[in-house]
Amino acid sequence: MYNPKSKDLDREYFPSYHTTRFQDQPEPNMAVQEHFIGLTKQHERDLTEKQGISVDHLRYGGGRRLVDVFYNESTTNQAPLFVFVHGGYWQMLDKSTSCSIVGPLVRRGYRVAVMDYNLCPDVTLETLMKEFAGFINWIFDYAELTNVLEITFAGHSAGAHLLAQILQSQVGINPQRSKKVWALVLLCGVYDLRELYNLESVNPKNILGLTERNVQAVSPMLWEYTDVVIWNSTKIYVVAAEHDSTTFIEQSRRFAELLKKTGFRASFKLFPKYDHFDIIEETAIDESEVSRFLRNIRIE
Repeated sequence: MYNPKSKDLDREYFPSYHTTRFQDQPEPNMAVQEHFIGLTKQHERDLTEKQGISVDHLRYGGGRRLVDVFYNESTTNQAPLFVFVHGGYWQMLDKSTSCSIVGPLVRRGYRVAVMDYNLCPDVTLETLMKEFAGFINWIFDYAELTNVLEITFAGHSAGAHLLAQILQSQVGINPQRSKKVWALVLLCGVYDLRELYNLESVNPKNILGLTERNVQAVSPMLWEYTDVVIWNSTKIYVVAAEHDSTTFIEQSRRFAELLKKTGFRASFKLFPKYDHFDIIEETAIDESEVSRFLRNIRIE
């Protein structure tokens, strides 16, 4: 069995314990989560109620496999597509808490797709990852049907973990599709699950369905990557927040190093001042540091 080295793994794998905000509250870790859910839900409501942004509700499979595509009256037919994958430890949250990123991008000419996925324990993590591979191919089909020439993918936390498998050969992305991907942005993800899956706090009653046998298959840090050449025009940003746990930060740093050594155009970026939650909350603010970063990816 994998031998954990951390003396406090529960806290290392709970991002809410590392915020510097809400320190005047009895339980800052609970307060930061409640604030995130309330604020991001308001961001989602504001898109249509106050910002005049339109949305198409689409489906890519059964259950929670839904996609909302946002645009406005000035969005062109060949507008670049930005695809966002939410977090929630594969077991919570949905697209209603995932739309903070939409407004600033749509106002600057993007079409933005925000997706949902089936959660554990309704499916195992292995099954979820197979379903997500189906979504990746679905969104490329959508891009071709709508004449999209350029795609940026971003995933947060568990969403970053899911998105990493786009680089696996088993997903079946061909060079014609990969060359459309301008960038992959992996925000505050976890890429090695060998410690995590043993924690009752994070994986209660093993709702992720993981064992020593299959944990490598769901850990991007442990995969072999054989299709590097088809991604030579795609920039990969592995991003961490300063006020995340040491484990989360170091997993991002190590994963960026692994991808770079393998031959991908990958880099690591640590965002100062942000925590695991406001790095997403502030994507709703046009001139926030993280919002500018996401927009400037296209011109770097």
